[in-house]
Parts: sequence; structure tokens; C-alpha cells
Amino acid sequence: MKKVNAIFFFLLLFLNINIVLAENSQKIHIYDLWINEAPPTATVLVAYVVLKNNSKRLMTLNSVSCPLFSSIEIHRSIIKNDIASMERHSMLEIPSKSTIKLSPGDFHLMLFNPKIPLNTHDTPIFTFSFLDGTQIPVTATIRKRKDMTH
Repeated sequence: MKKVNAIFFFLLLFLNINIVLAENSQKIHIYDLWINEAPPTATVLVAYVVLKNNSKRLMTLNSVSCPLFSSIEIHRSIIKNDIASMERHSMLEIPSKSTIKLSPGDFHLMLFNPKIPLNTHDTPIFTFSFLDGTQIPVTATIRKRKDMTH
């Protein structure tokens, strides 16, 4: 009977570990990362992405990096007193079971000092880092934006 209990205990432990690992690997889904095409002499580019929090808790994006840029910042376009400007955000909170879309005219990523000009066939890899230690690599595409109001 002790053997059966021990086997049952280890089986439950193994299943719980696998469930936790599966949940952690899928807690954030990042997709549709794209960079607005710019002239080769541009020193600042802009990127957009969708972040979907599948977990049961708040996830906080605290940095984005890519070796092709000197730095990347999270910004939000705002209009205050009829004047358009951008606010820099050090972090971006993604509530439980929700999706945040970084899009023209709202939240976006500012990409500073590209090391090479980017063309529509390029696919740079970005790393999205979260406060809980999660790091997710995501491949971006380069495309022309249809709406040029940003």
C-alpha cells in the first residue's frame, strides 16, 4: 500500500509541475510585431505589437530589447489641451485575461538609433521582458503603414 501511495504522490507531483510549466510558457502571447518602414537615414523608428495575457494575474512588461537598436522605449501618444505629444512609460501593465494592442495613435515602441537600415524582407528579433522574469523572443516584420497620421 505504501508503494501505491508513493507512486500516486510522485505522479501527482509530476502532473502539477507540468501544468505549472505549461501555464508559464503560455501566460503571455505576443504577436503581430511590426516596424513602420522608414527612410534608411531615420534615427528613430516605431513598432507596434499585440500582447495577450492568458494568465490569471497581472503581467508587467518592463523592457523590450533588440540588438539592432541602441534602446527601445514604451511610449503613448496623447492629446492634451489640443496639443499632441508622447509620454514615456517605464512599464506597461497587462491585466489578467486581457489584450493590449500597441497601435498608431496610442501605445507604441520607439526604436532608437538603428544600427542598419531595415527593409521589408528583414525580420529582427526582439526580447520582451516582464517583471516576473519571463522573457519572450518575438520576430518582427517591416511594413508600410497605411495610416500616416502618427
